[in-house]
Amino acid sequence: MSEELQFSDSRALHAPFAQQLSQLSPDGALAWLTAILATQAPALRSSNAILLAYTGTPAALDWIDANVGSPVAGQWGVAAALLDTPWPRILDWLQRGGPHRLMALDALHAYRKPAANMSPLEQIAAPVLPQAPSRAALDAALATCLAASATPRIHAAVNSINRHVDDILRGGPRGVPVADLPRLYLDPAPFQDASSILDRHETVVDGMRQNLQNLLKGIL
Repeated sequence: MSEELQFSDSRALHAPFAQQLSQLSPDGALAWLTAILATQAPALRSSNAILLAYTGTPAALDWIDANVGSPVAGQWGVAAALLDTPWPRILDWLQRGGPHRLMALDALHAYRKPAANMSPLEQIAAPVLPQAPSRAALDAALATCLAASATPRIHAAVNSINRHVDDILRGGPRGVPVADLPRLYLDPAPFQDASSILDRHETVVDGMRQNLQNLLKGIL
């Protein structure tokens, strides 16, 4: 099965992954998924990293920590946030540098309040940063990060975090516990606020689809 799905993106993996989630334990689903990711090219593995979160097992976070690599798409950080990565571990990633630093910055950004530009499942899950630091501690960590490596990618990530810093440090309960992320992936409808989020998303998608059709009509 892993060889058959070697070139599959997250959309193509959706049905087989859902089947594994419904039939296996979280650790079993993780083993199935990581066997596939191990066969994929780095860019595709990076884009599919988001699926790791929906196994709902803490072991997924350890796999992410051990396997994150270039190119570091934002999905690594989103998965880390969905899996409740606490501030001390994020700080360690910031200090470690390389792919871990980029993933840490993306994870911090993913802890902002749910917004329309997030996927529906991310909005419903609404992760909240565990053991959030003080504003001063976060500012100091970001300043150290910039001093160590002020690349355009890092500058952009830090600027995005600063724009949402109050949301990132807001505290409070998250929308969906980590252990329930497999159920969220299989059927988001029963979760709180899911109906309005899914309806809003469908409206946006329909609008984009209509705009594309109008554009194509104009070209043809």
